[in-house]
Amino acid sequence: MPRIIERIMNQPIREALPTPTGWLVAPTRDFCLFFIRDPKSVMVAPTVFTQLWYCTEEGIPTKLKNTRRLDYESAHETWNELLSNDWELVEHQINDAVA
Repeated sequence: MPRIIERIMNQPIREALPTPTGWLVAPTRDFCLFFIRDPKSVMVAPTVFTQLWYCTEEGIPTKLKNTRRLDYESAHETWNELLSNDWELVEHQINDAVA
């Protein structure tokens, strides 16, 4: 069992674990990745959906490339790795054309 899950399972659960959520845009400005917690996942082991989008130079998503489901640990690892590789967090991401 992954270490993080062991630690989590040994603690009383009072609220959902914080999961990576939001838009990251690639340094090349050609892709953006959307992280969202799976609302059907259990609090003790949340899963996260990621959607990889093609985007404009402004970081606006235009076309969905793929969707994946990640476990809690993998989502955090991916989020942190992308940020350390110069992906940027986009605070406000709205595109009515694709929403």
